[in-house]
Amino acid sequence: MKKILALVLALTLALAFAACGVMDEPAPEPEENQEATVEEQSEEPGDEEVIDSEDEAEGNTDEEEPAEEEQVKENLVDPSEITPRGDEPPAGDDKSIKGIPDLIDVLTYDDGDLLVLVNKYHGVVSDYEPEDMITMDNSLTTWENIKLKKEAYDAYMEMYEDAKKEGYDLKVCSGYRSYDGQQQLFTNAINSYSPEFAHMYSAYPGRSEHHTGLAIDITSASMGWGLRQDFADYPDGQWLDEHCQDYGFILRYTKDGEEITGYMYEPWHFRYVGKEVAEEIMEKGITLEEYLGKE
Repeated sequence: MKKILALVLALTLALAFAACGVMDEPAPEPEENQEATVEEQSEEPGDEEVIDSEDEAEGNTDEEEPAEEEQVKENLVDPSEITPRGDEPPAGDDKSIKGIPDLIDVLTYDDGDLLVLVNKYHGVVSDYEPEDMITMDNSLTTWENIKLKKEAYDAYMEMYEDAKKEGYDLKVCSGYRSYDGQQQLFTNAINSYSPEFAHMYSAYPGRSEHHTGLAIDITSASMGWGLRQDFADYPDGQWLDEHCQDYGFILRYTKDGEEITGYMYEPWHFRYVGKEVAEEIMEKGITLEEYLGKE
């Protein structure tokens, strides 16, 4: 009997050790626990940086995008593409801003841009003529048939009427000028003055802002209908300087701007650019070149 009991005990212990051997491997987690573990490991929406699929495909990140290149206008061409007429007055040897430097580009037609820049570096073709021009009534001018672009004309008439209410008697003595008209003025200046003075006083044909139809020279009865630098000392000249921006005009050639514009101080020369731009330019006391970031 004792032998039988011993045999049974031995078999029982063998089975117990076999069961422990199977349980050496960790039991798998219940399915519910597995799902909970995945959720715990997931980040909350918004915790991770979200990259748009299109950005990712194009390789775009948060890095600053390169600035867009300035678009070149269709109506601007290289000076080498323009054949000289052959009757241009002598330009002289001074290629600085105070002389007659080489052109950067040439405007072939009017595209309606109120901020068009025509100066010693940026010219127009000899047959350039602005669109949408108005011929002023001769009672408003010192010369006959002076023309301006309509928007500039309308703005001037508003300024003129308000100046008249203040007791100022103004007239326009120059508006749009053709290439031939400017050529004659420049030739007269060269023949009358030294080249140094002429280049600061008169524009070479094709490089006058008057070609745009947006520039006007204003005189007054108090000036005897002439143009003098002391116009700024007269009440009407001061009124224009203080209020021109209210009508979209700027004083184009300032005392401090000669090294930038290449022209001497002209308190009678105003340029239409629109009210918003005019207010900024006059408030900052800068030139049109500085506003546009160009020569």
